[in-house]
Amino acid sequence: MRKVILFCLVNALPVLGAAAENAAPARSFNWSTATADTFLTRFPDPDSIHWVNDPNHFSWQAGYAMFTFEKLWRLTGDVRYFNYIKRYVDQQVDDRGNVPNFSPKALDNFLPGYAILFMYEQTSLTKYKIAATHIRDGFRGYPRNADGSFWHGEWARHQLWVDGLFMGQMFLARYGADVGEREYAFGEVTRQMRLALKHCLKPNGLLLHGWDESRSASWADKRTGLASEVWSEGLGWYALLIADVFDYLPRDNPDRSELLTALRNLCKGLKSVQDPRTGMWCQVVDKPNEPGNWNETSGTGMYLYLIKSSIDRGFIDRAEYLPVVEKAYAGIITKASIDAAGLVNIRDCSSIGIQDNYKAYIDSPREVNPFAPVTSFILGTSAIEFRRDR
Repeated sequence: MRKVILFCLVNALPVLGAAAENAAPARSFNWSTATADTFLTRFPDPDSIHWVNDPNHFSWQAGYAMFTFEKLWRLTGDVRYFNYIKRYVDQQVDDRGNVPNFSPKALDNFLPGYAILFMYEQTSLTKYKIAATHIRDGFRGYPRNADGSFWHGEWARHQLWVDGLFMGQMFLARYGADVGEREYAFGEVTRQMRLALKHCLKPNGLLLHGWDESRSASWADKRTGLASEVWSEGLGWYALLIADVFDYLPRDNPDRSELLTALRNLCKGLKSVQDPRTGMWCQVVDKPNEPGNWNETSGTGMYLYLIKSSIDRGFIDRAEYLPVVEKAYAGIITKASIDAAGLVNIRDCSSIGIQDNYKAYIDSPREVNPFAPVTSFILGTSAIEFRRDR
C-alpha cells in the first residue's frame, strides 16, 4: 500500500448507537482503546481518511478503520466507536442508496462496503442494502487474469496482490451472508483465495507478495511472475481475510476444508519465523535472521489477530499457540509510546507496494503513525486485551 496521511477536520457530533454484544471486562490499561481514542482525537471526521493528495475517502484506509472500530465496539460497548462508523457510512451513502465516491477500478475501493453492510445489519434500512448492491455490482466486468484471478486494479494490470484479497473478498463474503447471491459470493471468495494460494503459496505456509500473469512488472520474476519476498503487511491482509472468512462461509462449503488447512499452515509458518527475542515478525517475514531485516508493527498486529482469533475459534491448539501471541503482544506494545499531549504514537511501520527485491523492502522507511499500521496495532492488541467468546 502507498504511504498515506490523514487530515484532521472538525469534531463529529455524537450519533445514537446500539449496545455492543458480549462486551468483556477490560484490563486496567489497554493499548488498543488508548490508541483508538487517539485516532478519534486526531481524525474526528472519518472523511479525513484518504490517500495522499487524493480527497476520495471511499477506499481501503477508511474501510480498514471501520472494520477495526466495529470489532472494538463489539468488545467494549463504547458507543463512540459505533457512532464513528455510522457517521462515515452516512457521509458516503445518500438517502436513495447511491455511493457517489465508489469507483470499481481497484479492489482497494470495495472494502468500505463492509461497513455499509454492518449498518444494514444494525438498522435494516433499505438504503444501505441498495448501496451495498451497487458495490457488489462493481465486480461485474471487473478485470481478471486468464484463470479468473482479479487484477489488483486497473493501474496494476494482470497483477494479483495478496493485499487485494482482503479488500475485495471481505466485503463479498459479508454481502453473501447479509444480502444474497450466496452461491456467487461464496464461490467467488473461495475461488480468489484458492487462486492466491495456487500462485503465491510457499512451502512454509506463507504467501509471496504477488504474482504478475504478464511477467512485465519490475518486481515480477520473468519465469514465474512472482514477487521476490513475503512482505509483512501484505501477508497480513491475507491473514485477516482467512481469520474472519469462516464467520460467513457455510459449514458445508466445499472449499472450507482446504482453506482451514491453509489457515493452520499459515499459523504454523508464522510460529516458525517469529523473532524469538522480541516476539514480533519482520518486514520480510520469513527471513528474520537476514542482514538489515527489522521488526514491523503492522504485520505483527495482523498476525497477532489471526493467531489469537484462530485459538478462540478452536481452529488451532491453544496450548501450542497462546505463548506465540503472548510474546507477540509483549513485543508490539514496545512500539507504542505516549507523548506529552497524552496521545499514542506507533513506530516502525511500513506502508508500501510491491518492491523489486529484499533490499528494497528492508530499506523502506520505518514510518510513525501511518494509517494502516495504527489500525493493525489496535486490532492486534484488542485481541489480547479483551476476551473473545464465540
